Amino acid sequence: MNFKNILFFCVFLYTAPVALPQNEENNPDELSKKTFKERLVYNISGGLWIGTVTNINIMPQVGYRITPRLTSGIGANLLYYKDNRFTGNNQFLVYGGNAFTRYAITPELFTQVEYQALNYNRTLGHYALIGGGYVPGSGVYISAYYLLLYPANNNIYGAPYVVRMGFSF
Repeated sequence: MNFKNILFFCVFLYTAPVALPQNEENNPDELSKKTFKERLVYNISGGLWIGTVTNINIMPQVGYRITPRLTSGIGANLLYYKDNRFTGNNQFLVYGGNAFTRYAITPELFTQVEYQALNYNRTLGHYALIGGGYVPGSGVYISAYYLLLYPANNNIYGAPYVVRMGFSF
């Protein structure tokens, strides 16, 4: 499956709820009364993986609430990466951007797709993630993602999955 097919599937999957009949819980009229600024949501997440491959990630994001359950936005990625499997210069600073779409299944559970373009060792790598998470009422969340697309060489995550913790406000 190539990247265009994956991207089409993810966009279709996460925009389909907009076409569903509305109910009281997913009332667009209440949301339409809010200003642009009131519809913005902010996430600051990060990841930590320490072992043979060390990966420390900080990722601020800003999203726009399209419907009460559907949010889409952009963000930045900044990672410190160290790989002890190799000798020489095995430490890198990785940076780039991301675009995401998040759908709230319930107030506590969400699913998310995300695309990342990351500059790693002077090479641009493309990543596609799909997963979900849990947000208790406090705004702190934990999420897990599976990598649908990642470079064959130099996968900065070191595995086909990513776990994050963060704050949403």
